[in-house]
Amino acid sequence: MFAVDHGVKLTKLMIAMSVFWGSNVFAQESALEKEDEIEVITVNSTGLIAYDSAGASKSDVPIIETPASVSVITEQRIADLGSQTVQDALGYVAGLYNGTYGYDSRGDWSTIRGAEPTTYLDGLKLMFGNYNNTRMNPYSLSRIEVIKGPASVLYGQGTTGGIINLASKVPEVETSGQIQAEIGNNDRYQLAGDVTGSLNSDDSVLYRMIGLVRDSGTQFDYVDDNAVILSPSMTFYMGDATELTLLGNYQKLKTGSTGQFYPHEGTVVPVSDVTYGEQVLYASQGELSSTTFISEPEFDRYDTESYSITAMFKHEFNDVFSLQTNMRYMDSQADYDSMYSWFKPALALDNVSLPRTVYSSDATAQAFTSDTRLYAMFDTGVIEHEVVFGFDYQNVEYTNVYDYGYGGTINPYAPDYSAFNAATDITWLYQDIASKDEAKQTGVYLQDSMKIADSIIVSGALRYDKVEQKNNYVGWKDQEDVTGRLGLMYLFEAGISPYVSYSQSFEPINGQDPSGLALKPLKGEQYEVGVKYQPRGTEHLITLSAYDIDQKNYVVNVDGTTPTQQDQIGKVNIKGVELEAQLGWEQLDIYASYAFTDSEVKEGTDELVGRPLESTPDSQAAIWASYRPAQIEGFKIGAGVRYVGHTDFFLQTRDTDAMVANYLSTGDVTPVFNDGIAYQTDSYTLFDFMIGYQYEDYSIALNVNNVANKEVITTCMSRGDCFYGQERTVIATLTYDF
Repeated sequence: MFAVDHGVKLTKLMIAMSVFWGSNVFAQESALEKEDEIEVITVNSTGLIAYDSAGASKSDVPIIETPASVSVITEQRIADLGSQTVQDALGYVAGLYNGTYGYDSRGDWSTIRGAEPTTYLDGLKLMFGNYNNTRMNPYSLSRIEVIKGPASVLYGQGTTGGIINLASKVPEVETSGQIQAEIGNNDRYQLAGDVTGSLNSDDSVLYRMIGLVRDSGTQFDYVDDNAVILSPSMTFYMGDATELTLLGNYQKLKTGSTGQFYPHEGTVVPVSDVTYGEQVLYASQGELSSTTFISEPEFDRYDTESYSITAMFKHEFNDVFSLQTNMRYMDSQADYDSMYSWFKPALALDNVSLPRTVYSSDATAQAFTSDTRLYAMFDTGVIEHEVVFGFDYQNVEYTNVYDYGYGGTINPYAPDYSAFNAATDITWLYQDIASKDEAKQTGVYLQDSMKIADSIIVSGALRYDKVEQKNNYVGWKDQEDVTGRLGLMYLFEAGISPYVSYSQSFEPINGQDPSGLALKPLKGEQYEVGVKYQPRGTEHLITLSAYDIDQKNYVVNVDGTTPTQQDQIGKVNIKGVELEAQLGWEQLDIYASYAFTDSEVKEGTDELVGRPLESTPDSQAAIWASYRPAQIEGFKIGAGVRYVGHTDFFLQTRDTDAMVANYLSTGDVTPVFNDGIAYQTDSYTLFDFMIGYQYEDYSIALNVNNVANKEVITTCMSRGDCFYGQERTVIATLTYDF
């Protein structure tokens, strides 16, 4: 029997509130007439601030009228920040940590309110499984929307932290084009183009073509970051009421592993001398370099290729009813060969040998996703309704054939790659292990956003999900649940909008625990209160929120032969406060944010209960300012600073005395670990800079991220591995618009 208690309670509450407002407010219609409407701005003059979000409610609702925390990164802001990846573009968003696994060439990783978000593209889930598809490039995006907190009601499978919805660039009526060239450190060269316009005289058929080619290295000597991207699209207007947009996407990326899973000793913990009595047997060699390549140049690769076609259909039946359907088919594959520190990562007895894991896989994913929504916009007295009834469906199959083994040792202080021979130097423990996962998900949801007497917002939604999943271990299993969301907001004439909301999440997890039992779905619920402020006559948008989240069936990686083994530890609570301010004047723009996060494991293993979550900074603060002086037309300059507080982890370090004793008695040099203690990563502060100039159709810009080239550890895991952040990047961009 699936859980329906919350759904029943929310249904009753929604009906009661609707009846209450429909009777009481209806009778007082004349008394509630206002002299002025609240001013809603759709976009500011520079294009840096967005005032509406389609992702938060699956309709274009102003953020100031949305009882939830939402952040939108516009195309212009992505460019100002010099974002080379989606992960780069999120560094100033309140409550979002974009350094979960440091600098990683394989994908975009982040956490929102202590949980990894689910990524969507044009409202449809993008990522399925691990390491089997390509990362999106920000050049093909028109905006990035961050919806914080549980969003399962509208999107189905999702975490308690929230979702990231990427919006593709689509065809435009006005003919325009752009050619853009980039050159940067680490031998980065990129050429991109974007052209759009109409194909006929009545502008009923539009087109757009986006292309990108990149040849680049990374901060690691033996890891490239090459790409070929083609994104054609067409829009067909079939009369005044019907619109169809088709978007194609092809991506071929060739890179490797910059995530090296460095051992804790030599990164956050000093390497200890290995002694016997008073005699130093093996002295410490000091800290590890943030660019040390632990894998092998001739072996390492992460090559991905994907094809997708997306259809977005809209039809207006009349002034009340309209229909929207998005659907996508995607086929992707990834060839992945890498070596990284053995789990648990630790130096051997000699203090210069690091044992390595070898992992090789050939993974594929095929996914069909769809989301169909029927809209109804109507009034009942002084109540304006925007009702959304939706049905979404996913059919996904992802396969993996992998090998796993031992890759010998490497000296991370003076690596020598010349003698490596894959045929003789790898000891395969498992080979040709085939796995196949299938998932079918069906969701039905209903939302009613009510605006009462132009001053009160009541937004309620319910959703039913059924998920069928199958893997090699547990066969087919069914999971189903009802989730809900309810929000209440009041719109003051001065532009202040306080709100309160409750929301739930449901995320099926395909896999098994160490005992072979199927993993339970991750569930969560959140209470949030906040206030939004858009001062009348300004382009400012400020959000202050506080939240309390409970997660059940929380998943962690467990110690074992591979980093993919998972277990469920029980319950986690996360509380926090977030402040985000986007301030816009004619010449000056400021994006500022602050977040305080207090997380605690409530139920689980003895080592974890009472401890904060890994990869969750206790506090973050950031501010970015850009200045476009009227006295120098076309000139712009910007700078930003990002502060990240410490993250907590529980760590078992080497017991060198026990290792020496074990070696003397048995000859075994296997690391021996102590019982473990609590550690923290250091807090850090990074600076970014931008300067640019536009003359007629030409513009040039210089972006420098991590100006001081500060070496930082972004996070460490309790299994013993740590991750370095991105070093200084310098990129010059020349753009020609026509």
